[in-house]
Amino acid sequence: MDIGLFHERAFSAALATYLLATFVAFGVYLFITQYLQLVLGLGPLEAGLWTLPWAVMFIVGSNLTPVIVRRLDPVPIMVGGLVLSAIGFVVLSRVGGSSGLAMLVAGSALYSFGLAPVFTLTNDMILGSAPPERAGSASALSETSSELGGALGIAILGSVGTAIYRAGVGDAIPAGLSLEGSEAARGTLGGALVVAGQLPLKAGSELLGAAREAFTHSLVVAAWICAAVVLVTAVVAARLLRPTAGLGRPSAV
Repeated sequence: MDIGLFHERAFSAALATYLLATFVAFGVYLFITQYLQLVLGLGPLEAGLWTLPWAVMFIVGSNLTPVIVRRLDPVPIMVGGLVLSAIGFVVLSRVGGSSGLAMLVAGSALYSFGLAPVFTLTNDMILGSAPPERAGSASALSETSSELGGALGIAILGSVGTAIYRAGVGDAIPAGLSLEGSEAARGTLGGALVVAGQLPLKAGSELLGAAREAFTHSLVVAAWICAAVVLVTAVVAARLLRPTAGLGRPSAV
C-alpha cells in the first residue's frame, strides 16, 4: 500500500466518499431483498423484478454522468447526487402498510440514480489525483475502499437492524416455546416465519405480524442512517473536493 497517496487531500476525500457511498448502497440492500420476500411475501422471481427499477436507474445515472460532466464540474454533480440519494432514503423510510412496495421501489430507484454519478466520478478523482506512476496503487486502493465500504455497510447496518428486530419481536414470542424455537424467531425474520408455521393459527399469526413489523422498523432505521451518512458525505465532498473540481472531467467524458 502506497501510504504517500493519502497526503493528497483530493485522493483521501474521494476515497472516503467512495467508501461511504458503497457503505449505504450495500448496507440497505440487505434489508430490501428480505423485505420484498419475507415481509411482503413475494416469490423470488417477482421480488427480483421489483428490484429492476433500482438497477435500471443506476445504469441511466451512470450513462448520463459523462454527458452532464461536459457542462458542469464534477463536485456539484456528486453533491447533487448525494442529496438526491438522501431523498431516496427518506422515501424508503416510509415503507409500511399498503404503500410499502411503492415506497420501496421509488426510494431505491431514487437513491440508486443519485449514487450512480458518485461512483463514476470518485473513481475518476481517485485515479486523477495520483501521479501516473502510482496509478496501479490508486486503482487498488479504490477497489479496496469499495469492498471495505460494502462489508462495513452490511456488518454495521445489519447489526443495528438485528438489534432492533430482536427488541421488537421479543414480547411476541409465545410462552412455552422451546429454546431453539425462541432463538430462531429472535434471530432472523426467516426463522420467525418457520417457527410461526409450526404454531397454532392465532399464536403463529401474532408472532408473524410482530416479526414483520419489527423487521420493517429495522429497515426504516437503516434508511434514516443512510440518509444521514450521505448528507454528511455531501458536505465533506463539497468542502474538500471543491479545489480539485477539474479532476475526473477528462476520463469521465
